[in-house]
Amino acid sequence: MAYRRINILWVGLLWLGIGELATVRGQDLCQTGGGGFTINFDTGTAPITGCAPFLVTVANTVAGANNIAYNFDYKGEANPSTTTNRTFTYTKPGTYRILQVGSSGATGITACREVIVRDNTPPKVTYSSCPGGKIKLTFADDSTTKQYDQITVDWFDGSPLVYVNTRGSLEIEHTFFGSGTRPVQYKGTYTTNPGSCSGSASTILSVVVNGSKLEAVVISELDARADGTVGLTFGGIEGVESEVLVKTGAGTYAPINVKSSKGGQQQLTLPGLDPKQVHCIKIRSTDACGNFSESNEVCTIVMNGTAENERNLVTWTKYPLPSGFKRYELLRNGIRVKSFDDIDEVSYVDNNLQCGLSYRYQIIAITDKAQSNAVPVEVTVKSDIKPDAVSQAIVSVEQDGSVSLIAFPPAQGTTPSFKMIFERADGPNAGFTEIGETQNGNRYTDGTALTSQQSYCYRILYENACGNRSDPSEPICTVYLKNAGSNIQWTSEAPFTDDVDSYFVIKLNKGGASTETGVGSNTTYNPQFDDPNEQEFNYQVRVRSKNGAFLSYSNVILFRREAALFMPDAFSPNDDGMNDFFKPSGTFYDNFQLVVYNRWGQSIFQTTDAATGWDGMIQGNRAPQGQYVYKVIITDSTGVEFVKSGTVLLLR
Repeated sequence: MAYRRINILWVGLLWLGIGELATVRGQDLCQTGGGGFTINFDTGTAPITGCAPFLVTVANTVAGANNIAYNFDYKGEANPSTTTNRTFTYTKPGTYRILQVGSSGATGITACREVIVRDNTPPKVTYSSCPGGKIKLTFADDSTTKQYDQITVDWFDGSPLVYVNTRGSLEIEHTFFGSGTRPVQYKGTYTTNPGSCSGSASTILSVVVNGSKLEAVVISELDARADGTVGLTFGGIEGVESEVLVKTGAGTYAPINVKSSKGGQQQLTLPGLDPKQVHCIKIRSTDACGNFSESNEVCTIVMNGTAENERNLVTWTKYPLPSGFKRYELLRNGIRVKSFDDIDEVSYVDNNLQCGLSYRYQIIAITDKAQSNAVPVEVTVKSDIKPDAVSQAIVSVEQDGSVSLIAFPPAQGTTPSFKMIFERADGPNAGFTEIGETQNGNRYTDGTALTSQQSYCYRILYENACGNRSDPSEPICTVYLKNAGSNIQWTSEAPFTDDVDSYFVIKLNKGGASTETGVGSNTTYNPQFDDPNEQEFNYQVRVRSKNGAFLSYSNVILFRREAALFMPDAFSPNDDGMNDFFKPSGTFYDNFQLVVYNRWGQSIFQTTDAATGWDGMIQGNRAPQGQYVYKVIITDSTGVEFVKSGTVLLLR
């Protein structure tokens, strides 16, 4: 605003008079008097009140007054600045004085009036939404709130207006019906000398109403675990603190510092709970309005399992809360095997189990609101019952000379998991020693047996998953085939656990084809060669059991006829057509060489043609009668070389 100094001489004289008065009266010009003015058309001298920004307009009410000026924030100065402006805007809350100065005739006049400017900044507020539709408003405890006499709240649901005394509690609660977003209106209100400032503008606050109930926090599942933790599933309410309380055994409930304030289905892990003890659990839920509720109680169950002879005994602790109990459900390997409606029925005997197998048991307690899953127990079935001896087995010699054994599990005492133990005796009077085993298999190959040299006897034992071993089976022996002069013969011990029905001699031809001859129960055979040019064959014996279920084979042998060579011990080359040549006769040889020597060791004749022979001539002359030495070298049809030496008598 434009202020000016009053410097007219007569006005100065007036100010001197006023100054003297101000000095006497403490320098406050308001006490001079004589003036008068209205504020916003309000007459009188009472203070005027308005809200910032507050525009005031002043008007002089002293007739004939001159040189009227104003100071809109007079603080008692002796020589204040003034302005002739008649309007002024107060932007800040506070109490102000307006000073009017002027003159009437030769006398200076003044007048003062008080202006109260109030803040209309809305109070700050927060809200909490609590279950049950309850909303709590909390107004800030600060100077803005405290400047008002009260706060007016309109819930917009037909209920009466509510007035919050700012000198008392700044919290107020209201309960809505239903859920959803609702408008709430509030304003700061001045009730003492409000003037033109009744308070702040109305403010709309949108609140979210939670129509759920604290009682909706319900535990639905406990899952006890072997590591000492418990899984907890429950329905939470958004913004509501749910704190877990635990009671162990006969103790009292206490918090374990596990909390959640989330809504919907929640899963928490509770640590440090001994799985060998019973723990009961509940949830205390406290909303922002200070209301609390406790959920249903759910308790853990402790299980035990014991392996007895071919059966398992499962026991568990009685559920400690009879109220709301419905049943137990027993699971074996994840499949329900039985339900128990009686809360006092806390054991189960499981029969008809496989020895050596592990079974996983779990008991579940079902209540009207929840289920409690016990820590599962695993029990391995045991048994002291010895399996029957193996009654069906066979041994056979393979083409490579190894021994193949097949044994079938016994009728009693078997398990899905088992061992077959194989023993061998290396001679008729030798004891049996273990040579190997199979795991869950019934075939074994003995690659160390020398089946071309002897027969081997075997026994088989069966061991089930419980470690129980059967007695040895009856011995079964490989069929050992060998040459016996012009015959072949084989051992008679049975190669299977059934009696021998018959034997078959198999002749294996070089071309791959084979022929077989049934020989009944005989254990010798005389090979008959149909082709005189055939010198050797491979033979094998096949054995058939009486029940027809088993066939066993012997080792393969080579049966051969040696090359036959016959040389005369005398000849008479006299052209009579009888014994005129010295030459061989025989079978099964391909290459031939004959050398004849005289008495001095000189070669006098040699030939490679067996049909030619020596005619008794030496270089065209008749050889003298007497003894001569010869040597014959032949190679038979199988490539084997033979040498024969001797003497021959030449007769004339």
